[in-house]
Amino acid sequence: MSRERQLGDEKAAIHQTPIIRKFDFPVEKISKIVSSFEHTAILTTDGKLYVSGRKENTGFGSDLFKLTEYPQFKKNNTFIKEISSGYEYLTYLTKDNEIWMTGRHDQDENNENSHLLTKITTTNEISSFETLMCCAKAVVFLLNIESDYLSQDLGNLLEKGSLSDCKIQNIPVHKILIETRLGKDFVQVSNYLEENCTLKEIEHILKWIYSDSIIKNSKRTKEILSYFGIENPSKTKLLKNDLKKLLFDEESSDFKLVIKNDEEDEEEEEEDEKLPVHKFLLAARSGLFLDLFQNLDQNLNNVQDYSGKSLETLELLISFLYTDEIPITADTDQEFIKEEFEDIVDYYQLNPKIPLLDIFEKCSKK
Repeated sequence: MSRERQLGDEKAAIHQTPIIRKFDFPVEKISKIVSSFEHTAILTTDGKLYVSGRKENTGFGSDLFKLTEYPQFKKNNTFIKEISSGYEYLTYLTKDNEIWMTGRHDQDENNENSHLLTKITTTNEISSFETLMCCAKAVVFLLNIESDYLSQDLGNLLEKGSLSDCKIQNIPVHKILIETRLGKDFVQVSNYLEENCTLKEIEHILKWIYSDSIIKNSKRTKEILSYFGIENPSKTKLLKNDLKKLLFDEESSDFKLVIKNDEEDEEEEEEDEKLPVHKFLLAARSGLFLDLFQNLDQNLNNVQDYSGKSLETLELLISFLYTDEIPITADTDQEFIKEEFEDIVDYYQLNPKIPLLDIFEKCSKK
C-alpha cells in the first residue's frame, strides 16, 4: 500500500494493495528502503541513493514520480552508508560522516530550505557517526565513541586471562569470543593455530581477536587471518561489529542477569526480566561483574541485579559494554536515564576513564 509518489512508478495514484515494482538496478543490491508521508528512499550496497516523492521532501525542487539518483551525490561519487526517514523529511549519512537532510525538520526551523538537499554537519563539528535514526521532525544520532574503551578492556582481559574457559598453546582464552571473531569452531581454530603457527604468531592473532590491534606490516598475521576469511583485518570497528552479534543473544549467552520487577499487581504478578549476557565480556568491562563472577558459585547461571536501576537503563548499559555505544531513540526517557547514569560508573566499577554521562549526552543530541 502507498500514498502518492511513494512507489516511484511515474504515477501519482494511491494504492490500497501491495504492488510489485521493477527497478533499473539489480534488487539484490538494495540494502535498505525507508518511506514515510509521501516519499521513499532506496539505498544500495554500493552506496548509491534513489528517491521519489514530493519536492518538499526529496530536495530536487520538483515532484519525483520515478526513483531518481541525487545529482550532487552522483557527480561527486559520494558513498551513502545510511539513510533514515522522518514524517516529512529524509536524512543521509555519507562514508565521510557528512549528514545531509531534506524536508521539514528541526534543523531548518523556518523551512526556508526544505526543498533543498542540505549538508547539516560533518565530523569536524561533532563526533563521527555509526548510524542515525529519525523521529517526527528531529534526527537522533547514534555516535561512535572517540576513545576505544572496548578494545582496551578486552585487551586487558587477554593479559589477565580472567574467567577463561579454554586455552590455545597454554594461553588462557575465551571460547565464544574466538568463535565469534574467526567464524569457526574453537577446536578447528585451536588445531590450526597450534599446528601451523609459532607462539609469537598466535599471540599476534589473539591480540587482534581481543582488541582489533594488528602488528604493523605483519604479512604473516594477515595470511593467518585470511585463512579464517578475514581479508581486511586493519578495517576499524570489526571487534565492535562482531560483539554486536552477541548482544542479548540467548543462544550464545552463558549467564542471565535478573532484573527485579518492582511493580506490584494484585491480580497478576509480573515475572522478573532476565537479560542474557556473556560473563567474559561483562567481567572485562566492569569491576563489579568481575568480582561477582570470580566469587560466584560456578553452578549458578543467573543472579539478581541489586543496583536498583530500571530495565531500560540496564539494557542501555549492557549495550554500551558490548559496543561502546548508547542507542538513544525517540522512545527513550532521556531525563530519567540521565539521572540513573549519574552514579552508574562508580556502582558498576567501570573503567574510571569512561565519561559515561558525557557519552550519553552526546548520544542524546538531536
